[in-house]
Amino acid sequence: MTYDPESLRRLVAIVETSNMRAAAETVGVTQPALTRSLKLLETAAGGALFERRDRGMHLTALGKLVHAHARHLLREHQLAEAELRALQDGEQGQLRIAAAPVWMTTILPSAVARVHRIYPKLLIKLKSANYSEAVMGLKEGEFDVFFGGFQRRESLPSFLVRKPLFSAKLVIVAHQDHPIHKRSVRAEDLIEQMWLSYQSEIAYLDTINTMLEDTSEVSIGASLQCDSMLTALELLRQGDYLAVLPSSFLNSANGEGLKVVSTDLPAIRYASGPIYRRSLEANRAMRMLLEIAEAQVSSFSNWELGPS
Repeated sequence: MTYDPESLRRLVAIVETSNMRAAAETVGVTQPALTRSLKLLETAAGGALFERRDRGMHLTALGKLVHAHARHLLREHQLAEAELRALQDGEQGQLRIAAAPVWMTTILPSAVARVHRIYPKLLIKLKSANYSEAVMGLKEGEFDVFFGGFQRRESLPSFLVRKPLFSAKLVIVAHQDHPIHKRSVRAEDLIEQMWLSYQSEIAYLDTINTMLEDTSEVSIGASLQCDSMLTALELLRQGDYLAVLPSSFLNSANGEGLKVVSTDLPAIRYASGPIYRRSLEANRAMRMLLEIAEAQVSSFSNWELGPS
């Protein structure tokens, strides 16, 4: 397919508006010119990229693949332009960061502030995201780097780099006065409890359910879901909920009043660190951010360093 940035921008506009006329207005061309661009892309791709329905334009299977590549290539083009401007004016442009709660609350605030002291012209955008959301965003050019746990270790595109920095541990937590701490905890004790699930990370509970398959036919379900980690932690302090969370929260001020529930279940571990666009390895601000983050992780003596 063509690598012309303007053609790719027109493709993305059609996807975002689902309408040829609206897309043409968005990119500032006539509708016939937009149609010609689309036909050239479809010829290069070897098939139809859209199918027309009552409610607008919808991507075909081939179109979804081309759209993902288009967003990636447009981001690479933006990064190249930003690198050229940086050589002329000093580091600038933008860096889009997705991060899991441990990183967002414990590591990134001071790291980002230190980077901004050196590169004040750089616009940094922070967004909370789980692993699945972040990897999809990296592939489609929505994010430049993700800091968090690698709950899955599937292969990544060659333009992404995964760097494990420490071994994260998931634990069952409750407030320190929860009645469950007063007895030996069995599988049926866990099933009977009220559970809180952070954001859409039902996968945390799924890991417990997988372990319970051999001892019970009943699975754990969440009684409460919350998309704010700070609110979730306060709910745990205020109510008789159980939750599965990274143990590092208990080692910070955010974990005050919470305690690990002791069970005979095996430990749940996974690696945590950054996944970032390979093209950013030459970016000075990005290198600095990665170096500061790694140094901070190394300074936490109660974290297990290195990949799991």
